[in-house]
Amino acid sequence: MYDYIVVGAGSAGCVVAARLSEDPKRKVLLLEAGGSHADLRIKAPALYQALWRTKHDWNLYTVPQTHALGRKMYWPRGKVLGGTSALNAMVYIRGHRDDYDGWAKKGNRGWGWDDVLPYFKKSERNTRGESKVHGGKGPLTVSDQSPSAVSEAFFDTIAKRCGVARIDDFNTGVPEGAGAYQVTIASGARASTAAAFLDPIALRKNLEIRTGALVLGIEVEGDRAVGVRLRVGRSEEIVRASGEIILAAGAIGSPQILQLSGIGPADVVRRLGVDLVRELPGVGENLQDHLLAGIILECDARVAPPASPLNIGRWLARYAFGGGGPLGRSPVEGGAFVRSDPEAPRADMQFHVVPFGVPTPNSDEPAPFPKHPRFAILPGLIYPKSRGTVRAESRDPQVPPAIDPRYLSHPEELEHLVRGIHLARELVRTEPLAALVGKEETPGPQVKSDDEIAHGIRLAMNTIFHPVGTCKMGHDELAVVDDELRVRGMRGLRVADASIMPDIIGGNTNAPAIMIGEKCADFVRA
Repeated sequence: MYDYIVVGAGSAGCVVAARLSEDPKRKVLLLEAGGSHADLRIKAPALYQALWRTKHDWNLYTVPQTHALGRKMYWPRGKVLGGTSALNAMVYIRGHRDDYDGWAKKGNRGWGWDDVLPYFKKSERNTRGESKVHGGKGPLTVSDQSPSAVSEAFFDTIAKRCGVARIDDFNTGVPEGAGAYQVTIASGARASTAAAFLDPIALRKNLEIRTGALVLGIEVEGDRAVGVRLRVGRSEEIVRASGEIILAAGAIGSPQILQLSGIGPADVVRRLGVDLVRELPGVGENLQDHLLAGIILECDARVAPPASPLNIGRWLARYAFGGGGPLGRSPVEGGAFVRSDPEAPRADMQFHVVPFGVPTPNSDEPAPFPKHPRFAILPGLIYPKSRGTVRAESRDPQVPPAIDPRYLSHPEELEHLVRGIHLARELVRTEPLAALVGKEETPGPQVKSDDEIAHGIRLAMNTIFHPVGTCKMGHDELAVVDDELRVRGMRGLRVADASIMPDIIGGNTNAPAIMIGEKCADFVRA
């Protein structure tokens, strides 16, 4: 018997388990379907794409996307200790203060910017030291990396073109400007939540971590969650909790597990042949995600070395025997937050820049490494209006759920990305960036009109890997959890991951997921 069971050792789950086990009187069980994070490809920051479609990845695809030429779009999601924080690009962005104040205005007490800022700081060990907006003593290392000359040229060019400042901190609550992103990297190694929160407490006797534990469902007695059904290898068992069960399986896994447990939309649950325990129509609804498109250009090898197999071999040898080098960095060096329209209330377009030879943005299938240096400029849609769904397809949790983000179902989204491509092209014709980049490879100079650009976007756009919202927090009929993350109508059951976001934040979502884990741990302890 455990006091607390945490399902999912991802960005939030590792935080919840680490914090709850700080009390030596409480026995905590952390369940993870994947395995250990002791893998050089996880440790080396630049190898994150080498983790896709491996044993560390759930290897998910969307259903065919009507507005993206029927594409089934690949979604990498971490199946390993650390979850997706073990295979993301390590960009540390909190979002705009208005994002959180908007949550609070919907009645979610304690979720405004001033409320969540202390929890961001609590996790953070910023290499710049402690300040009014940054933490200096937390488990999670947040560091700087020196950008390449071509990235620096991009920052100067977009700042001049869009009338924004060159800034060195995107995490003050108003991330408008251009510059290098801070990253979750510690001394050249990825600082996943497993490395940051679990490794330092590996000998803590009241925390048990089980890997290879596939959760089949939540055991419920009356209106109370009392245990978890799981499969390890060919054996199945039920583990029980006297206190609470915290579901932290992410925006895909958490709604799937709830539906398999009989908690969710009645039609979805009954179609699975599962007894309806609690009808919650919002479970698996409200799916939101960030999209990017982009242009890829030839580039001088002196400022953007290609990630060719030969170079990667050299870099691997350097990294394995002493660390450092290109593999000790995030390939995403920085970017910008700008307004796509001067009338926009806040920056609504985020750029990522990647000064390495990388596969094309369309990653539905594995792409070959380029043979020469390239520079990618990737404008993104960070406030989508489309809303999608996640629905379990089988009682077997190893069968992927049907993921339908309904990309571009709102016409303004495609228009937004077309404007982003036009702006990116304008930037590469402007000094100082123009001097460092060559001809456009993708989508190519032959793609000129808005209609041609739109077709190219449908063909090559991709997720930024930020799904949220499928167990949303709130008080309306589609709300799944309240503002203390308790599942509505249930006792002893909470959700703590990006699925609880009522509205997606304007930026990368790993840092907010960690913050959600910190807040949930405090709710449980209270």
